Amino acid sequence: MNALCILVSTCLSLSLGQDEIVDLTHTFGKKTIYWPGNPPFNFSNVFRLPGTPGYIAEANAFETAEHSGTHMDAPRHFCPEGKRMHELVMDRLSGPGVVIDVRKQSEANSDFQVTEQTFRDWEEEHGTIPDGAIVLFNFGWDKFWPNRKQVFNTDDVMNPSTFHYPGLSPEGAKWLTSNRKVHAVGGDTPSTDYGQSSLFETHVILLCDNEIVILENVANLNSMAATGTKVYIGALKLENGSGTPVRLFAVPMSSASVTRCSMLLLALTLILKALF
Repeated sequence: MNALCILVSTCLSLSLGQDEIVDLTHTFGKKTIYWPGNPPFNFSNVFRLPGTPGYIAEANAFETAEHSGTHMDAPRHFCPEGKRMHELVMDRLSGPGVVIDVRKQSEANSDFQVTEQTFRDWEEEHGTIPDGAIVLFNFGWDKFWPNRKQVFNTDDVMNPSTFHYPGLSPEGAKWLTSNRKVHAVGGDTPSTDYGQSSLFETHVILLCDNEIVILENVANLNSMAATGTKVYIGALKLENGSGTPVRLFAVPMSSASVTRCSMLLLALTLILKALF
């Protein structure tokens, strides 16, 4: 019984230290930003009927592009033989959160690109990027949402050649994929490649060469610590999809510990009942 008491005490102490869930998703609606050439978000009512007194029955329909708002890219987005959304394995959709704050660099240069040195500087302060990490870049672009001209940093939002926003350089992507084993890479800009990219080499390196999914238009990264969280990608299992809007969120590592602790507590309780 002493073991049970210790486990209960540990679980309680962990739960008392929990913080709130961090929502990393922009609200989907009429202001949702999408890449030029995609259809805009559409929402319509199917029915709204009176039900039992004081209640109604309501249903709506919506239409959205795969790559709009806070969303993820599956390998098929750029790779002829890449996995589609319904083919992705679940363990690739979560991992330790790594947030790399490059707001100062991006404010000084809207065409800033993350390099190998950026990663080395971050690791010198925070430690090695863990296996299975969800690596997210805080460029400070969240503050522009949902102003389309500011997000794309141009007056001509239908012409990608005029876009100016920061991203991950191909050289940085090669270093990350060659030296660390991560599950996903993304940030708060419309693309993981910087705005002036025409070849989207970073997309190719991540999606095609390494099957690492990409997250774009991430929200609320200012609320995230550099480490100490677990990030979950709530993705639609969209048949034949090349990507999908997501509900992206993070929880403190302590929350994951509480879940594991609860499972151990249940198992131990069942064992003790069987013995005594």
